[in-house]
Amino acid sequence: MKKILFSMAMVVLSTLSLTAQVTEGNVKYSIEMSSTNPELEMQLAMMQGSTFELSFKDDLTRSEMNMGTIMKIVTITNAKSDGALMLMSGMMGNTAVKLSAEDLKKNTEESPEADVTLTDETKEIQGFSCKKAVVTDEEGTESVVWYTEEITVNKLGQNYLNNKVPGFPLEFEMNQGEMKMSMTSTDFNKKLDKKKAKTMFDTTIPEGYTEMSPEQLSGMGQ
Repeated sequence: MKKILFSMAMVVLSTLSLTAQVTEGNVKYSIEMSSTNPELEMQLAMMQGSTFELSFKDDLTRSEMNMGTIMKIVTITNAKSDGALMLMSGMMGNTAVKLSAEDLKKNTEESPEADVTLTDETKEIQGFSCKKAVVTDEEGTESVVWYTEEITVNKLGQNYLNNKVPGFPLEFEMNQGEMKMSMTSTDFNKKLDKKKAKTMFDTTIPEGYTEMSPEQLSGMGQ
């Protein structure tokens, strides 16, 4: 279970530093997870109903992943100055991880190589015209990404998304070992709640959270 939570944390950590042609908005995704491993499938059952939500305004982003009743991960990013703050809460306690701009750059540089095949297949998602890309990692595992070029993405820190994919994903399916996860956009709004926008991008560590270094977080997955 600890490795599953770590993998999910890394997915959230990879969704950093988004700027777009639509410079303000909110995207909501539904999440489906499954496994061919019966033991892992039982663990994933505890995460049914998981969701992912991303809010952004100019160089600021806030992502929220709710993994069933197990864990919640909030990631707040300021692409120009403050770096990022990850807040994890749930059965493992409340943990905060601060990441500098250098940390984000390092994450990008250390991302594994992957081959990307761009196809001519298209479909509409949330009113955006999307194209299909197939991403193959060094182990031969394929992931499918449906992306739109109508939203421009700053890919700094986005380890799951290869720079060769020329757009922002509104639907994708990833395979991580014996776990298969798909995320599909269910709602897209171009405006944020003005009251919430004033505080939702604050990168101050809240009371009740124990700070952990990026290196300590990486060690959790080992």
